[in-house]
Amino acid sequence: MLIDTADLIFDARSVTQLLYMYSAFEGRFSADSTTLLWKGSEEDLLKASKLIKLPEQIIILDIISKDSVLVRDFHAIKKIKNGLSRVSVRSKKSYLCTSFASGFYFEVIKSGLSIENNQVIQFDDGLSNELIEANDKRVLRSLLYVINGIFLFPPKYRLFSDHRFKNIYTSINPDHIVEDSSKVVVDISERVSSTFFRISKQHVNVISPKSALLMTTHSVESKRTDKNEFQSVIGGVVKRLRGLGAQEVYLSKHPAEGYGNDEFYKSIGLITCYEDFPSELLVANKHITLVANPFNSTLIMCDYLKLLDHIKTVVSYWPANAPYKSQRIKMIENLLDKYSICHYII
Repeated sequence: MLIDTADLIFDARSVTQLLYMYSAFEGRFSADSTTLLWKGSEEDLLKASKLIKLPEQIIILDIISKDSVLVRDFHAIKKIKNGLSRVSVRSKKSYLCTSFASGFYFEVIKSGLSIENNQVIQFDDGLSNELIEANDKRVLRSLLYVINGIFLFPPKYRLFSDHRFKNIYTSINPDHIVEDSSKVVVDISERVSSTFFRISKQHVNVISPKSALLMTTHSVESKRTDKNEFQSVIGGVVKRLRGLGAQEVYLSKHPAEGYGNDEFYKSIGLITCYEDFPSELLVANKHITLVANPFNSTLIMCDYLKLLDHIKTVVSYWPANAPYKSQRIKMIENLLDKYSICHYII
């Protein structure tokens, strides 16, 4: 890949995604020729700017990118295309870096920038690297694409298993990527680990030597459960953490979670000053020795980033109707056995 002389376009939807991309291209991340397409709010972008230096050219696309919503939202599609018109793309000398190379939003960006398949670089996004996901409703999707001027029949597999894209920057074990000898896989785990430790040391100040981290989910927003049921589960998790000796419990909200539970979190004594920080930054703090997780990807990522050596206890809870239950439970249990970490399941 001739990336050293190419312009870089970063498509990011969370602070965590930004940090992975920043780690790989730190020296050029804020160069004049670099563009950030930010699928989120200005408020979230401001939070990211306190952790790293952002590119000068930023295009904010504060829209709902879920396929079922976006394909019918012509105003949002127009907003995306208008934003892309401000990006200068030099043929074969620009790379689109993204953590979610799949779905209608991505295809609109790729088409609007006239990016070829070999100009796409995929980055980590949770466990997408370890899960082979098939594309569903491919015929229907292709028709919706055509209506919007995108002539593409969706590939059989999504994300890292998509045969179209060969350039991968990953922090997770490359062996889990679908077998394809033509893919160019770059292991960036050491760079990402160094970045997380450095930023955590600079911006996360946890005083108590036996503190806990509680990670939440977007179960209410995704309509997998109602607010009362979700709060009941979280209340039980916090009670277990305190029973295990946690002196302080820090909150880390899922990036897709809204504000509906904020007052509840405060009412049960959670410390919210880092609630919008990537969970990995809090795990990296040596005073966080207990972790509560919804069987999500953070602990898997932290394993590859070597952030778990000081973790003594993990409390896992299963959000109602969450996907990939058996796979995620097995991954977490195998991981904790490797570190001899005490594990409690709610």
